[in-house]
Amino acid sequence: MVHPKRLCQLLSLPLLLVCLTGCWDRTETNDIAFVLTSAVDLEDDGKYRVSYMLPLPGSMGGASGGGGGTAGGKSYYIDSDVGATFHEANTRLQMRMSRRLFLSHRRTIVIGEKLAKKGISVIFDTVPRSPESRMTSFLVISKGKGYDLLNTEPKFERFPAEVIRELTKSRQSLGTSTKDIGITLSFNSDPILTYLEPKQSQASKEPSHEIQMIGYGQFKGDRLVGIYKDHEAEGLMWLRNHVKEYLVSFPPEEGNANRISITVTKGQTQIKPSLQQDKVIFDILVDASGSVQEDLSNLDLNKAKVMRKVEKQLAEQIIKSIQAAVKQMQKEGTDSAHLGLTLWRSHPYEWNNGIEAKWEAYFKNAEFRIHVSASIEETGLINKNVIKEGM
Repeated sequence: MVHPKRLCQLLSLPLLLVCLTGCWDRTETNDIAFVLTSAVDLEDDGKYRVSYMLPLPGSMGGASGGGGGTAGGKSYYIDSDVGATFHEANTRLQMRMSRRLFLSHRRTIVIGEKLAKKGISVIFDTVPRSPESRMTSFLVISKGKGYDLLNTEPKFERFPAEVIRELTKSRQSLGTSTKDIGITLSFNSDPILTYLEPKQSQASKEPSHEIQMIGYGQFKGDRLVGIYKDHEAEGLMWLRNHVKEYLVSFPPEEGNANRISITVTKGQTQIKPSLQQDKVIFDILVDASGSVQEDLSNLDLNKAKVMRKVEKQLAEQIIKSIQAAVKQMQKEGTDSAHLGLTLWRSHPYEWNNGIEAKWEAYFKNAEFRIHVSASIEETGLINKNVIKEGM
């Protein structure tokens, strides 16, 4: 007679064999096509164009010669198709590919200017439905067609997708990921997206086709209505309290065409809203620090009086940039700095009982009081041109 313990062991063997079965639903690397980046455009006939940048497996060895265009042949290719919906265009692409499109490695999604002006809300029905699509992927706007941005040939990077990602990451603190934009739109607020354009380099021989960041797309809801460039983009960074290093250049004296260049190294912004009858007032308190990079005006920065004057002028430049951003926001009626959210946090009762319903009108008539305290912490190894008299 078989011992009960022995019988249990014998009966458990078939169960163990079930656990040792192989990966019947495995997916091999050579069965999938990794998408590096994609672009979506709106065609003249109203159809959507979807474009993918895909690496070529046979060209993925070590790069001989450095960057993108120096190896003699591309290590990627771009394909696109159109459809009445994004998924229809995607399906048409898939039908002529020997590998399955794989989106988990996609880090950026380029939106063509025409589609951005019509509205980007359609993207938030397509992208989040796929479990492979990362909500951390950056959304960017391309001047013209997104397809054209993918077809640039930057020299420094192997793939244009890397250039798009790095340029966007340099300003990522302003929140241009799919998740950030989706949250902003879900609260009926106005997002901003990094704005890029194809750009020919200035080289005299063999100019390259580069990608350049020119500012931020200004959205009213989900529609592109303008672009924050130069001073407006700088002012927007201050208003959103996400300042990164940037250069300010100005003539320190009237009648003197020579300029002094100062890099803003860090900054902090506090926004204090208040209500005065039917008017909203924003007190914007800015604390900025900078370092001198170049001084063609030959100022003697050893003198405290001269230094204080330069610091005051730096503060004035920051005020002008904030004013430029506010002017553009009020002109288009867009709250790109999320000032309504700031007001709601400090005055929730008033916001819920009248201001929210008429926020655009309140915002256009709002008063902005800007106070900037600027200091120059570094002048470099010198305070004056080394060949000038007295050095």
